[in-house]
This record gives sequence, structure tokens and C-alpha cells, in this order.
Amino acid sequence: MHGQSGVKQIRAVQIAHHAGIEVPDFPRIEKVVRNLRHLPSGKHLEVGYSKGGFADSLSKIGWDCTGLDLNAHDQAVIKTIECDLNEGFPVEAEEFDLVTAGEVIEHMLDEGAFLDECRRVLRKGGTLVVTTPNLSYSLNRLRVLIGKTPLFVYAPYHYHFHTRQTLVGLMEKHEFSVTKVLSSHVLYSRRMHWTGRLFEFLGDVFPTLGAHLIVFAVKS
Repeated sequence: MHGQSGVKQIRAVQIAHHAGIEVPDFPRIEKVVRNLRHLPSGKHLEVGYSKGGFADSLSKIGWDCTGLDLNAHDQAVIKTIECDLNEGFPVEAEEFDLVTAGEVIEHMLDEGAFLDECRRVLRKGGTLVVTTPNLSYSLNRLRVLIGKTPLFVYAPYHYHFHTRQTLVGLMEKHEFSVTKVLSSHVLYSRRMHWTGRLFEFLGDVFPTLGAHLIVFAVKS
């Protein structure tokens, strides 16, 4: 793929992947929102909005939420803007107190430019939350040992893969101060069975083993 035709093909893959998707991973959403409770409500930007995401939960506790997404959304409470995140965010600089990007950074062509945009739209001292699949997830370690491909890496719409070390390093390189690193779960969550609550707890104790990294940072 080359030039504009390549970009169009990449965009088509992303649109097809995200069309009509609702966020299925409610334990991850709950964990992030719970860890944001100490913040006073303000203006929130959800980068990569889908129904059931962070904005839906935060809007219920007083946040003024805006969502950006490649696909159009019809939302009564949340202002949504259709855009290609690879081309920048169509919002003003230093407009938001909180930016969340759930399972988005791995879809970006230039993850550094993406983080720069997150920083641009945040007010001084604002909070950024990034979640992304963890390459060193406990099950991936086992899969590699028996000669199987790690989960997440074969998807045609994933362009970057991170461990705790690489993601924290990347965010610090782009002038964020990381304050906390958690993960969704170390084996399975309540999506599969109620006993997943234990593995969700262990995901915070051993984030390097978790399925999805959850990184909290502030604009430094």
C-alpha cells in the first residue's frame, strides 16, 4: 500500500472493525472510572468513542463529555465528532481536564503524534488515561512458550504493541508524568465468570501480567 490509496485502505479496515461496536469490557471501564473519582468533574474528551465507554459512565457523575471517533454516533448526552484521529483532533488546545483513550493507541499510524495531540488538548495538570493490549500478558507468555502467536498481534488493525516498560517510556518521552499503572485482569474478568473479580484485583498488583495495560498520567 502506498500514498493516498494506502491511507484509504487502512481507514477502510479501521471503519469496518469499529462499525457499530459497543464497548464489551465493562470491568475495565469500571476500574478506570473508579480510579478517577478523586478528580473534580470538568471537561472530558474520549478519543475513540463507543457506546458503553468512559464518556457514558463519566457523564453520569457530572462530567461534560465529548467523543471523537472514525464512525458517526448519535448520542443525546455526549457531543460526538466524526473524524480520523490520524489527522489530529478537531478541538481547541488546552480545552479538556481529562482525556481518555481506551484501546486506541494500538490503532494509530503514528502513536507519538497521537500522544502529542492528547497533550495539546489537555489543560496544564490535566489527566490522560491510556489503555491498550499488553504484549506480555500472562497468557501470551504461555502461548509463546508452546510456539503460538501472542494474542492481539495478528489483528490487521493493530499497528503497535506494548509492554508496561515501552508504554510508560513512550508517554514520558512525550512529556507526560505517569502516576499509576494498572491492568484489566491477569487471566479473565467478570465478563467470563464472577470469579474474575479476583483476577481483576491481581491485575492491579501485577500489571505486567495483565491483559490490558491501564496507564494514568498528567500533563507535565
